[in-house]
Order: sequence, then C-alpha cells, then structure tokens
Amino acid sequence: RMLQAFVFERVAVLVGPWREPMDPPERGARVEVRLLVDEPRRGSPSAAQRVVIDQPVFRADLFDQVDGPPGNLMSAHFHPRFEGVEPCDRHWRDEIRADPTGWLEAQLGDLRRLLEESGVDVTDAPWLEDDAAALRAAVPNIVAAVDAAWDAVRT
Repeated sequence: RMLQAFVFERVAVLVGPWREPMDPPERGARVEVRLLVDEPRRGSPSAAQRVVIDQPVFRADLFDQVDGPPGNLMSAHFHPRFEGVEPCDRHWRDEIRADPTGWLEAQLGDLRRLLEESGVDVTDAPWLEDDAAALRAAVPNIVAAVDAAWDAVRT
C-alpha cells in the first residue's frame, strides 16, 4: 500500500488505499487533511529540516462496499473534525456518491472553510492563503492519487 503526501507550509494532504473490516467490508481511498507540527530549525542554514505531519483535521473515506460492484461508493462518507486523533462520527452526503472527486475538489478548494469547520482557529494564520492557493493547484494531482488508490483496492 502506498501513501502519498502533498505537503504545504502548514497543511498536508495524505491519500492512500484503505480497507475497513466492517460488515460488509469496505475498501477505497482515504484522504486526510492534517496540520504540520512546528519544529525548531536545526543545523546549518542548508541542513535538512524535520517535517512532522500530525494533527488530523478532516478525513474523506471514499469507500465501496466489497459485496457490491467496484465503484459503488455505498460507504463513502467523511469526518469534518477530529477530537485529538479520533474522528467524529461519519457524515453522509448524497453528493459524495454522485460525484466523489467533484465533492472532494470542492472541500479541498476552500481550505479556510474546511479548517474553520474542523474547529481550527485560523484568525492569525499568515500561511493560510498561500497554502490554500497551493492546495487548489495540487487538486488534480490529489484526485489522480485517489484514482490510484481506488485502482489498488478494486483490482
């Protein structure tokens, strides 16, 4: 299983295949938005710096039910916020099943709203606009990673 990370100044998006042992079992692409941890600079000005992708703030689980045909998205849902590392209950929206990548593009396309809805205080976040623009530009690559994750679990 390959996990892809799209890392910006303060935000990262992780995409990878996932299997969930539910009844019925689920499989699909998991997409998480996480915040990076502030790390102190280390070494010389040209030294490699530590990047820690930690605090989850949003998760989209674009899952099929295994007992149905590939692409059924019967278990597609999302978690708009976390309590520490634990996701809130599943949230269901018809538009996720109807157009999962279009729905995901809309979520990732408004980083400020996504963070505010997750409970992150962005009132003093000078990095937000730059990360939001970079994330919007990366959405086609993130969608391609979702497609690759689907391919990995559906074949």
